[in-house]
Amino acid sequence: MRARRYCQTCLTAREHVASDSGDFRCAKCGEPYSARLPGVAPAGPVERCGFCGNRAFFLQKDFDQRLGCLLMGISLGLALFAGWRFGWIWFTPVLLASVVVDWIVAWRIRPVTICYRCDAEYRELPLNPRHRGYDPHVAERYATRKTVRRMR
Repeated sequence: MRARRYCQTCLTAREHVASDSGDFRCAKCGEPYSARLPGVAPAGPVERCGFCGNRAFFLQKDFDQRLGCLLMGISLGLALFAGWRFGWIWFTPVLLASVVVDWIVAWRIRPVTICYRCDAEYRELPLNPRHRGYDPHVAERYATRKTVRRMR
């Protein structure tokens, strides 16, 4: 099990493993925080966040969204180029080919479990069947705290 925690002050990421427990400090700003990762069963799914104690989680594909947007932009550019250069009948097949590639990549990438409250990410654990995709209604409960934290 691997967990990544983001500092609430400076948003610096720090990796933790299943055996980490105790009090830590952010490497950049020095803000103290505690990690209680043995509460997360090494063989079972995440039930409670090891950093904030929250029980609300969502699942997200473990893929950089900026890279995904770049790849979609490139595929649109290729489709426009193919339509302009070889005839507009090729525009749709090029876009459909990029959709097929996107489905294959999405099928191969495992999801990561993310805490709604502190944005901690949990990897290399079995998925909890109660955790679903991102829900804006659940995230709204934590929006005030997260918005204030991001604005600092």
